[in-house]
Amino acid sequence: MSGLRITYSLADQSFAKTKSIGIFNLSLGLARELQTRREIERLDVLTNSTLIDQIPTAASTGIYNSDTALKGQIGRIKWDQWDVYSAAHRRRNPWLFLPKGFASFLRRPPVKLATYVHDTIHDFYRSNHSTAVARIENRYFDYSLRSTMQLSDAIFTNSDFTRREILRIAEQNGVEPPNPIHAGIGFEDNGLPPAREKAGLVVLAGRFPHKLTGQMIDWLNRWQRNTAFSENVEWIGSLPADSTFPDHSNWRLNPRLSESEYRDKIREARALLFASEYEGFGMPPIEAAIAGTAPVYSKIPATSEVMGTAGFSFDNKDYESFNAALSPALQTTAAEIADWKRELLARHNWKSVGDRILSGLKKNGG
Repeated sequence: MSGLRITYSLADQSFAKTKSIGIFNLSLGLARELQTRREIERLDVLTNSTLIDQIPTAASTGIYNSDTALKGQIGRIKWDQWDVYSAAHRRRNPWLFLPKGFASFLRRPPVKLATYVHDTIHDFYRSNHSTAVARIENRYFDYSLRSTMQLSDAIFTNSDFTRREILRIAEQNGVEPPNPIHAGIGFEDNGLPPAREKAGLVVLAGRFPHKLTGQMIDWLNRWQRNTAFSENVEWIGSLPADSTFPDHSNWRLNPRLSESEYRDKIREARALLFASEYEGFGMPPIEAAIAGTAPVYSKIPATSEVMGTAGFSFDNKDYESFNAALSPALQTTAAEIADWKRELLARHNWKSVGDRILSGLKKNGG
């Protein structure tokens, strides 16, 4: 019996332009996992000049380079709505896999379509931050998700929370998608021991409202004044336009860092702070535990699901909950974090993700 033949699209992604490093890393990690699977007879990866060196070659893998999707917003839309299907048709594989999850609403797929949906945040913004995103952009993703639900032969999600969100939105829109499969996300142990000298905090920031950056500035300012904390506080990301730092000499804002710089910052910190109103998964708390750093994170459905009992969670509406999470996090022992690391790596590994995806593809037509 012949194996699966898949065209896998990465051509619309680049580290420099992505809005989500998590989706970028997931897309690369899944491509690499699929390359190792004997069940796949042929894997053709659609890539671009920024990624072509990051996909290892293998006898069963074809690499096809196109920078069409990197040519501004128009190029990206043209790729999403038309060109990716043309490229899949030329490859003549039975499956097209879209790891970013949004199908074209202008064209039907010429082959079987597999999509990986990371979140339904456009729906969250419509209900909670309706003026934060341009209406036309929100509508674009709304139409794309509807096409994903209507036209996909197999839908995979990063969490059970996202799976439930798809079913909820589908019911609201009178759509009957294929039953979404919770595939998950894999993580790897880089083998590095925790930093010998750990100090300070890493705080993840973002300009979008759901990242709660303004609130975190206020809460961390209050916490530092109450505790006289003097170690470095490394903020990574960007601030909302209406937010500024208080006068703390130990606070520093870092723009987007390289992957290695980002990993080093986390590894050297005593705790990582991750605040958010909404996530489909929430990768940074897991990455922190793997790096030997205590994760402190918002207690929302996705993070509660993926973290289990690891780390310290807090209620977004309660400063005292935040204080009760951060203060003990700084006292966490290396042995406790190592236990979390083992548990999280056992639950979130690429082999299990690959098994679920391959099983789903075979159930939906092979």
